[in-house]
Amino acid sequence: MATAFRATSTGYRADLAAHERRVISSLCGDVIQFLESRDDAPVEPEAPQQEAGQDPEQGGAEVTGSTTHSGASDDADPVAQAEHSGGMDPSTFAHFSAELAGLDTPGEVLPPQDPALRRLLPDGSADPEEASQLRRLSESSLRASKAADLRLARMALESSPVALSEEQAPAFGRALNDVRLVLSVRLGIESQEDADALHDRVTRSRGSRKDAHASDSGQGPSSRSGTDDFMAEIYTFITWLQESLFQAMVDFLPEDTGPGEADDEGDAVR
Repeated sequence: MATAFRATSTGYRADLAAHERRVISSLCGDVIQFLESRDDAPVEPEAPQQEAGQDPEQGGAEVTGSTTHSGASDDADPVAQAEHSGGMDPSTFAHFSAELAGLDTPGEVLPPQDPALRRLLPDGSADPEEASQLRRLSESSLRASKAADLRLARMALESSPVALSEEQAPAFGRALNDVRLVLSVRLGIESQEDADALHDRVTRSRGSRKDAHASDSGQGPSSRSGTDDFMAEIYTFITWLQESLFQAMVDFLPEDTGPGEADDEGDAVR
C-alpha cells in the first residue's frame, strides 16, 4: 500500500507498490511522447519579402560580385567564428541556441488542436498575435523543460522506495502535475467543483466494488465505464501523491523567526 511522501535527512521519500510505480512511469512516458509530437508544429507561413540586393531569379539569394550566398556566412555566425578561430568553446552558445531556436521558424506557430496538449502548452497572452509570437519564441524550451522533468520522474520511479533529493522534488512534482493536466482534460475536469465531484465518484465506486465483490453478481461494468473509472482512480491517486510531496516540502521549510525573537537573540550575542 502506498505511503505519502515524508521528509528525510536527505530529501523526501514515499513507498509505492511496483504496479503503482509502473503506471505512473508509463503515463510520464506517454506525456513525453505527447509533447514531442509538437516537434512538427503546424506553421502558418509568411509571404516572402524581397529585400534590396537580392536576385528574385535566384530565390532571394544575395549577389555580391562573383560570389552568390544565402546570407548565412561564417562572418555572421558567432559559433562558426569560434570554431574557426579556436578562441571560444562553441558549447558556450548551446544555452542561447536552445532558447532562441524558435527564431528560425518563419510565420506563426499555430496552437495545439488537442485540448490536453493545449493545457500543457497554453497561450501566453489573450491577444492571438502576441500569443503566437510568444509561442514561437518559448514553446520549444517549455516542451524541453517539461520532458526533462518527466524523465527525471521516470528515473526516480525505478527505485523502491521513491527517494528524491531537495533539488529533484520540485521537478518530480511538476511532472506529476503535467500528468494530472492531461488526465483532467480526458476526464472533462474544468473546475475545482468538477475535481471534487470526481473524487466523490471514485469514493462511491470503491464502495460499489466492495459491495459487488460481496454479492458476486458477475455483472461487470462496461468497457467505457471501466476505462473512465480507471483514469479517475489514477487521477485521484496522483493528486494525492503530489499533494503529499508538496506538503512534505512545506513542512520541511524552516520556520520564520519573528522580529522580537531576532532582537532577543542579537542582544544575547552582544
